[in-house]
Amino acid sequence: MDAARVVMAADYRALLDRAHARLPPVRVATERFQIPDPDVMIDGKNTVIRNFKDIADVLRREPDHVMGYLARELGAPGVLDLPRGVLKSRASREQVAQRLREYADKYVICSECQRPDTHLAKDGKLTLLICEACGAQRPVTVRRTVEPVKPKTPVVVGEVYRLVIEDVGRRGDGVAKREGFVIFVTGATQRGAAVNAKITKVLGNNAYAIVQP
Repeated sequence: MDAARVVMAADYRALLDRAHARLPPVRVATERFQIPDPDVMIDGKNTVIRNFKDIADVLRREPDHVMGYLARELGAPGVLDLPRGVLKSRASREQVAQRLREYADKYVICSECQRPDTHLAKDGKLTLLICEACGAQRPVTVRRTVEPVKPKTPVVVGEVYRLVIEDVGRRGDGVAKREGFVIFVTGATQRGAAVNAKITKVLGNNAYAIVQP
């Protein structure tokens, strides 16, 4: 009976050793987590991060995930040319470094124990940040880009408006206004005349129209 218990204990220790061997290395609290400084080079209109793969390795995240975040936050297309990463616009080293720190805070550092020993996992539509050190979990969300709202213009292409010609331009077109919006009217050559004008084009703060019968 004692021999059987000894064998069972040995088997248990062997299983435990194998389980520990498969666990990813966990940084001790005294070990400082530090993202490598980005080695940035400006090449024409592009920003090349020459040590991009090294940075992704330290963050323990897929390079395309890190690049996707940088591209979104800096508002520029990003491509991988490992070991380099390339942003299709100019960005300073500090801008890149700041975005990498923000990435680490959001996608790497555990909010409970402040350790970087984490991984991302999908749970339905949610992405979870799971800490391998303390077991804490928290959802991470991708910030959606809000498109700027374009101001509405007081005229619409294809519509006909009754306008008063206030002036005549150098090219002979009448100049009218609607709610402060300047409209150039082809075929209107008399100041003070009221005409029906069909809008043909809207560009910025100006519109173009032609006189209608």
